[in-house]
Amino acid sequence: MTEMLTRTGRQAAISALISQGLVSSQTQLRGMLEAEGISITQPTLSKDLAEIGAVRVRSAEGGLVYTLADDTGIPGATLDKLVVDMLISATASGNQVVVRTPPGGAQYFAVGLDRAGWDSVLGCVAGDDTVIIVTTDATASNRVVSQLMAFAPGGRSS
Repeated sequence: MTEMLTRTGRQAAISALISQGLVSSQTQLRGMLEAEGISITQPTLSKDLAEIGAVRVRSAEGGLVYTLADDTGIPGATLDKLVVDMLISATASGNQVVVRTPPGGAQYFAVGLDRAGWDSVLGCVAGDDTVIIVTTDATASNRVVSQLMAFAPGGRSS
């Protein structure tokens, strides 16, 4: 069965595959995506790789492999861009924050937040469209919601 994903979901799947192992070519990556039920054309894959900032580098073994790298840890997407593109809502509850994203966006969002290195964030657990953020305390969870909403146009906290 071929799965239809949003651009964000498709790019999250590509990022996850690149992050998990050695992807040496677009042909190999396309095959990996197809094995997961994600159909993608070669031009779309090339565009997605460019948009997420994937680059080919020489591995320790000497071959070329794709990697993701920038100062946020998510190529082409700073945390503020992730919030603008994917945040539907953020709600504080005790020392946790529940973030809602479009389907397929939660893992991408969680990685961006984890790699942003906020001191008050202990970690994230992501599902398909929901991220649970564990913070140091209730005050920190309220601060995380405020920080996220500062990036969001029109603020959508609940």
